[in-house]
Amino acid sequence: MKTRLLITAILFFSVVFYSNALIQNVIPDSTTYYTNQVNKALWQHKTFPYKSYQVLKKSRSYFQRSKDTTMVIKCLMHMSEMRMQRGKYSLAFDHAWEGLYLANKSQKGEEMARTHIQLARLYDMFSMDDEVYSHLREALKIAKELYFQDNEKVGPLISSYMNLAVKERKSGNFKVALKHLDSCLVNEKVIERKQVEMPFMDAERGYIMLKLGNYEESSKYLHSSNKHTLNKAVDYKTNIAMYLGELKDALNQSDSALFYYKRSLNYINRKNYRADLKPEVLYKLSEIYYKKKQSIKAYNYLEQSHKAADSMQQLRNKTNGELFEIKDSYLQSIYEKNEQLAKRDLVIAQNEQVQFRLKAILAFVVLLIAVILVIYRMRIKLKRTLMDKRESELQSKLKEEQINAKIESKSKELTSYALQLIDKEKDIEELLDVLKKESPQSYKALSYKYTKGSKDLWDTFNLRFTEVNSKFYEKLKTKHPDLSVTERKHCALIKLNFGTKEMARILNIEPHSVHISRSRIRKKIGLERAEKLENYISGF
Repeated sequence: MKTRLLITAILFFSVVFYSNALIQNVIPDSTTYYTNQVNKALWQHKTFPYKSYQVLKKSRSYFQRSKDTTMVIKCLMHMSEMRMQRGKYSLAFDHAWEGLYLANKSQKGEEMARTHIQLARLYDMFSMDDEVYSHLREALKIAKELYFQDNEKVGPLISSYMNLAVKERKSGNFKVALKHLDSCLVNEKVIERKQVEMPFMDAERGYIMLKLGNYEESSKYLHSSNKHTLNKAVDYKTNIAMYLGELKDALNQSDSALFYYKRSLNYINRKNYRADLKPEVLYKLSEIYYKKKQSIKAYNYLEQSHKAADSMQQLRNKTNGELFEIKDSYLQSIYEKNEQLAKRDLVIAQNEQVQFRLKAILAFVVLLIAVILVIYRMRIKLKRTLMDKRESELQSKLKEEQINAKIESKSKELTSYALQLIDKEKDIEELLDVLKKESPQSYKALSYKYTKGSKDLWDTFNLRFTEVNSKFYEKLKTKHPDLSVTERKHCALIKLNFGTKEMARILNIEPHSVHISRSRIRKKIGLERAEKLENYISGF
């Protein structure tokens, strides 16, 4: 009765609480909602960087509450990338290290590889080559393990090889970089499924060919990469344009070089693509104008290059990157308005579903009552089943005890039988000794019969022993296969608590041989001095 009242009370308060939650204007913690928010933030992070960062920050908090580690790490990595692009290296490192900690803690291989790659890219901004290679090699090691476990997981492997190729290219190891680029094509399915960003690979391969002096191959790859990215919003368009400028400069086509360098600079200034390349592009423009003997323009671009380089160096040296963040009030207001509109839309949708949900709750209550009745009946049935089970266990236990008692009784009979045989054997030996003195001829004939009877003594005993302890030899052989047949015979006699002389008589050997055999058995079994052989054997 008390149980029913308790269940009814819990049910009532649950209904009231849930109904109030539906009526209140609260945005539900929906995994789908926040996942969509993350995807939306990534799509518009170039246009609304501050807003996108805040959305990711808020989404990360939700996924932390729901213990979705994969999504938390995803948010952190994109937040790190956004901070890095804005020159906020301190925060970028914080997010990346937090992501690596969570990935290592949860042992999520793909996330571990991704965080190592992100940290490598950050350290590369500071030219800390040892740290860069350390993280990239660790990422590659993890990625290979993932690929060997499942060859469909090629993403981390490709990303690791690509970043290693870029780093080796920057270090001047062009042939090694080419090998890493070739490794990105781990199997034929990769190209079919477009799992490799081919224009990026072409751009890197073309630039390496340029550095190796193979201008024809370089031109082919770079122009192909440029063609396939003209209408795409990708950061490395900046690199492609700069590489083409270098190619044209190497071919002494100054006007074409200026065209591509200015296109690269335009991507940086207008699209905010690869701002870290700005000092280099400005310096290359200065060199072109110097070759064209336009000293004023050359000087202006050189001065801009130094200023850009100094500005970037200052940003990198600042531990508190937030001091350089320019708050965009317009974007902030747009973000707040969009948040309000999203909340209003959700509230409208909720109000339209309140009546439907309340009906669903009533149906749920009816269903819950029916379930409680079914559970109550099942509990009664379960009690009966448990009682039957206990009764069955008691009967089984009783039978087992009876069997054990029967075995013990037979063991005693077997021991008694063996002892009687031993006594008879002693009497026969005494008679033979007397007969040997009185009638030597009769002694020889009877001694032969006696010796044959002694050999049969063990066979008769072993047959009866096996009937009583059917699995003794099987268990002993399984656990200690290195014991010989004779040693297993000794173990059988030890189990029946026979003494040394009795064992010697049954086995027709000297007592000294019994001691030696026992010592050998202890050594093979691996018993300590404090352990008794009899106790160990009795356990079988």
